[in-house]
Amino acid sequence: MNHPNIYFSPFSVAGASSDMRKRFLHQTSNVECQTWQIGDSWIAPSLIFCSFRCMSTANCQAVVFNETTGLCRMGSVAFGPVAQVSGIPETSSLDKIYYMKQPVPPCNTANNFAIYDKCGASACLYLSTSVAYGYDEAKRFCSEINSRLFVGNSMAKYSLFWYVSKYIVQKNTFIGLNDIEVEGTFVWENGEPLSAEQNQYIWQPYQPNNYGEGEDCVEANHEPYPDLIRPTIALNDDVCWAVNRYICERCEQC
Repeated sequence: MNHPNIYFSPFSVAGASSDMRKRFLHQTSNVECQTWQIGDSWIAPSLIFCSFRCMSTANCQAVVFNETTGLCRMGSVAFGPVAQVSGIPETSSLDKIYYMKQPVPPCNTANNFAIYDKCGASACLYLSTSVAYGYDEAKRFCSEINSRLFVGNSMAKYSLFWYVSKYIVQKNTFIGLNDIEVEGTFVWENGEPLSAEQNQYIWQPYQPNNYGEGEDCVEANHEPYPDLIRPTIALNDDVCWAVNRYICERCEQC
């Protein structure tokens, strides 16, 4: 069990609470942007002290704070309820979630790129309005407009992808993740391997299964499934010649 402890910040925040909230924090709900706890709980003298500690903690993207008790819990963040994890705060709790506003990336809006953001993550994206006939074609289309297939290599970025795919594109969508080189070893399009944390949470039940020994590319699949209630956030491995929409991401070294 985690034991709350007192943490003293070197920052002076007298009179800055309102401005700090507007600049760095955005209040949300556990229905929209759920969190799960990282690190110990502790008692903070204010929300601002709680948020300062989050800023200096790896992978912290949100804080859950109770203004009555001062209980502060830091967390990573995801869009929507995640069925496989115990999120904070609990549904009946009076604690409030605040996610940390991230710097907005530069965005060259040529070729219909635009900034999209959700739960503190933002990216410069192109959302396809037509299909690609396979993963390689989707990669090529992105490359031709100086971008790459979306790399969701953090839970916050992945959550942004899922939100855009499900509620804006509203079609099955390729994400820049595959195990083409080594079966079962999934790698993002930037060469980074899928983390153990993400591997635990982002798949549909019973996926990835390499059905027919030919499913090496990854998609967000929004089609109804008659015998399975899909969790809100979930991916599926599919054949690389699947016909899907795709999302391209501007990046510095694409």
